[in-house]
Formats: sequence, structure tokens, C-alpha cells
Amino acid sequence: MFVSKHWSVTEWDCYQRSSNEYAWDNEYGKLCTEDERTAHLFTILDNLYEQDPSIQVNWTFYKPQFGMALRSGYRDEEANFACGGEPNSYHTQGCAADIHFGNYDYTGEQLAEKILLTASWFGLQDKLGIGVYKDWLHIDTRGYSAYWHS
Repeated sequence: MFVSKHWSVTEWDCYQRSSNEYAWDNEYGKLCTEDERTAHLFTILDNLYEQDPSIQVNWTFYKPQFGMALRSGYRDEEANFACGGEPNSYHTQGCAADIHFGNYDYTGEQLAEKILLTASWFGLQDKLGIGVYKDWLHIDTRGYSAYWHS
């Protein structure tokens, strides 16, 4: 079983629940999982947090076209559809997060470099999907490499 050092399910889940089908919060409020891809995601996110605690994995953003605020961590199918996510998104499979850092104006490319370096410490650099956006990044632990720009 994997236990996150820094994150809770509540921080990652789009509805801020303390459990979902991929993970649960333990008695100390830390994310626990037996899902390999979720564990890989949070291995990377834990280490990114240690590099810069301003990292955010589930910030709220407003989508005017949907008239609602949405969260960008774990999503069920309904929330994924509401935010315009891809069908069968890795967000719905427990192995994705959209991240940014609150204290710095990293470009998407700089974030991607930071992610790949961190992932390489654990042999996960070839198992990531990385989507580069202006000032944030999508990361998922799909099991093979994929890289795109928006």
C-alpha cells in the first residue's frame, strides 16, 4: 500500500471527498492507495511538493461556458464531461492531475522539465502523459509516454 507524504484525497478529488474508487484518506488525512498508477502519480507529486510547497494539484477554475467552477484532480465521469474533459480521461482513472505552482511563473515547458526530472528519479519518465499549457501542466501516469502542447 502506498501512503502519500503530503497529499490527501480531499485535496485531489473534484468533490473534495475523503475517498473515491482509487484512494482513501487514512486517520492522519494522507492519501492511501493500492492502485499502481495512482501511487506513481503521488510519488511524483510528493517529490514536487518537497521541491516547492506552492504546488497545487486541484485548484478551482471557473469555466464560463459551463457556468460552474471545476476542479482539476480526480474527476468522475459527470465532472469530466462538465469541464469538457476527454472521454475516458485519465482524470477519471485515478492517475491524473493538472498542476501549477503558486509562487512562480513557470511556463508549461519549465513545468514539464521539472516533472520529467522528478519522474526520472523513480524510473517513471517513460510512463507519463504530459500536456503543456501556458502556465500549468497536465500529468498522468498512463504507463507509456505521450507529450502534447495546447
